[in-house]
Amino acid sequence: MKFPYISLLAAAFIIACGDGDSDSFLVRGDSDSYSGEEDDLSSSSVYSSSSSERRSSSSLTDWLDTIPHIPPCRDDYEDNCKYGTLVDERDGQEYKTVYIGEQIWMAENLKYVSENSECYNDILEKCDVYGRLYPWADAMDACPSGWHLPSLDEWKILYTYAGGIKTSASKLRATDVWTCSGCKGTDDYGFSVLPAGAYRDMHSAFWDINATGYFWTSTDYDSGGEYVYNMCFDYRDELIDGRSLKTENTFSVRCLKN
Repeated sequence: MKFPYISLLAAAFIIACGDGDSDSFLVRGDSDSYSGEEDDLSSSSVYSSSSSERRSSSSLTDWLDTIPHIPPCRDDYEDNCKYGTLVDERDGQEYKTVYIGEQIWMAENLKYVSENSECYNDILEKCDVYGRLYPWADAMDACPSGWHLPSLDEWKILYTYAGGIKTSASKLRATDVWTCSGCKGTDDYGFSVLPAGAYRDMHSAFWDINATGYFWTSTDYDSGGEYVYNMCFDYRDELIDGRSLKTENTFSVRCLKN
């Protein structure tokens, strides 16, 4: 049983996604908000779906330049996004899916009960709303047949479709549930990112529900498999924060169709 970590500091402010176990990786618009070398999409090499593969800065820029920005498909008055339904044959769980560009994503967090997955603060009702939290080893095998845990590059494609790393976070977040100041999204693409929080091994605590959403990628940071890249949405309106964190943390999973 894990118990919530209680501190006056935690009550005083929200911990940003950048507070983690390893060096920063992906872009932040505010270089003062983290420690580590700033690394944006046009200035360095990055990992693809395997840590042994790297794209050069020029090839990465050329590659992302070929991906079109997709106009929003929904607003406060109309919803013209293309949705589908995924039924997980393992447990009968039904999920809403959404087409964004050439990708088909789950539009909800995964709820499949794997061996080491858990609900936030061990409260089963949280799983009904936010899905389950998975350690990385479980996350790698948790998606239904025909779907997979997306790589870091596949997440980059998604937020490039949504207008780029500096404007896409709020467009991908859900319009409700988020409680931090100014962090509710517009959900322009029906992706509906949920602030499910996490169990952060470094803090020995469940962390930041309703204010932060962490998602595993399949891209490992080191060949030893101790650190893996995740995508994180937090209180910063225009930022998605990619970072390497320990595999023992438990984060949300969004599956991508093969």
